[in-house]
Amino acid sequence: MSGVTYSGYLRLPELLGAIRPLTPSHDRRTHSAEHFFIVAHQTSELWLRQVLVDLDVAVHAIGVDRPAVAADAVTRAANAVRLLADQVMLLRALAPRDFAAFRDRLGNASGAHSAQFRSLRSVLGVNRPEDEGALWTGLAAAAGRRATTVADIYAEGGEDNPLLRVAEAMADLSQAYWAWQVGHVEVVRRAIGDARGTGRTSGAQYLAGRLGAPFPQLWEARTRLHDGSSIPLPR
Repeated sequence: MSGVTYSGYLRLPELLGAIRPLTPSHDRRTHSAEHFFIVAHQTSELWLRQVLVDLDVAVHAIGVDRPAVAADAVTRAANAVRLLADQVMLLRALAPRDFAAFRDRLGNASGAHSAQFRSLRSVLGVNRPEDEGALWTGLAAAAGRRATTVADIYAEGGEDNPLLRVAEAMADLSQAYWAWQVGHVEVVRRAIGDARGTGRTSGAQYLAGRLGAPFPQLWEARTRLHDGSSIPLPR
């Protein structure tokens, strides 16, 4: 389409203009540290947006019996969450002294207030023990429509089974999410020690208490493969 530019298509003036450290620019060291902190969190929110889009596609696809589409969408989401896990470790480059220099300017702002992160936890079923999440519920329902279970799908094997592809993509997503959260705890403890979080939480202790891997049923299915039960052998 004529007239479309790189900057215009990506809305770069608005995007880059949203990076606004509260530290005065004449304090170059602290200003650049806060700039780094903002960029890390803004890009995390952008990737979270993409993860939620892909998981919405996956939930819909599995619900209308298009497991191949669901598997591709979950795989992309898992890759994005792995990127988030790598990205959070970049914050190790933020010296505790530099963070302390601008942390008071954050007020009560905290990653714990991220609406997108709460939405992700809801989809993954890690908000409440009684809520298994839309993704797992969709996979279990799809297996039920085929008169089987996810555990049986693992026991039967068969790489050509599209539901097994979905389950394995979900396992990758589960591990990526776990790595991201563990990395976050490590970075927070490195930055603030045992100080309280900006969102009036207990800081690293609060984050550690929220650790959990989605889809424990997938790990239970793997366990059953090694519990001595009878598993059909390939002929």
